[in-house]
Amino acid sequence: MNDGKYEFLRVRREFRHPFVTGAGTFTEVERVLIKTEENGVIGFGEVAPWLNFKTENISQCIEILNTAGGDLENLKNLLRKLENQFPCLESALSSCQRWNEIQEFNQEIECAGLVSNPSEETIYKKISEGFKTLKFKISPATSLLEIKSIISTAPKDVIFRLDANGSLNLEESKLWVNFAFSSDQIDFIEQPLPVNDEGYRQLDVFKVALDESFTYPGKLRWAGPIVVKPSLVGDWMEFIGWRHNRYDGVYYSSVFETAIGRQAALWLAHRDEHLPAVGFDTLNYFKEDGLDFHQSGPIIKGLANFDWMDLWRKHK
Repeated sequence: MNDGKYEFLRVRREFRHPFVTGAGTFTEVERVLIKTEENGVIGFGEVAPWLNFKTENISQCIEILNTAGGDLENLKNLLRKLENQFPCLESALSSCQRWNEIQEFNQEIECAGLVSNPSEETIYKKISEGFKTLKFKISPATSLLEIKSIISTAPKDVIFRLDANGSLNLEESKLWVNFAFSSDQIDFIEQPLPVNDEGYRQLDVFKVALDESFTYPGKLRWAGPIVVKPSLVGDWMEFIGWRHNRYDGVYYSSVFETAIGRQAALWLAHRDEHLPAVGFDTLNYFKEDGLDFHQSGPIIKGLANFDWMDLWRKHK
């Protein structure tokens, strides 16, 4: 008998310090945690939208969850009718469906260090912690000359990713992309222009990664790198099918999930046969709220033997 049902919680997380990107400044995020029960099997998932991505927001998610009235089959039917309009919620349900595997995941993964305010001090602190790949935020206010200087003096085995969050114009983007081609230590410039900007046609795709421009698998034609946020990609079976048709150039990144969303996202990323360092250096950015339990550092892993029901009860 199918006894599919669900519950959900809305949680707010405050950053310790304002988090600044090219897309704006964040002081907090909201998340929706979901617990499903189907044929006696419990699953967990997390709805984690992020600014500048064309997904549902938290209020829209709450509305559809209330409309389905706790009936899992009703919810799935609603989402089928609203095809591709609720990718975060579809991703969360994909996590719920595979939770028996996800909760057992404890493999190690190399992690890129996140630097939101790049300077010689902040970058070398990450290098001293053992990070071999660094991702830092850039904007029109970032000094290209300063970044050139820092990279030129960094150890040659350290790789850099520069993320503009769509904040640059075409002229600025060309300068940064030309710089990327001048250094073997730079993986790519991430999302230099806004989503759907015609200027992308004038940039060399092999040093330009799309992030905000990618949400639904199969909807985007791009030969260069793509940054995937597992919490935003919709149905995971569709994503896995899309991924099998792409040999490399796929990178995985966080949207500041709680422990539930992080565990699921790491599990999905680890399924990738061509897994470069992941962008999940997002722990310790929030005030203490009992929603982070993974360990941070240049090597990260899933949580083994963790009591997920206890986490749910404490925030219910």
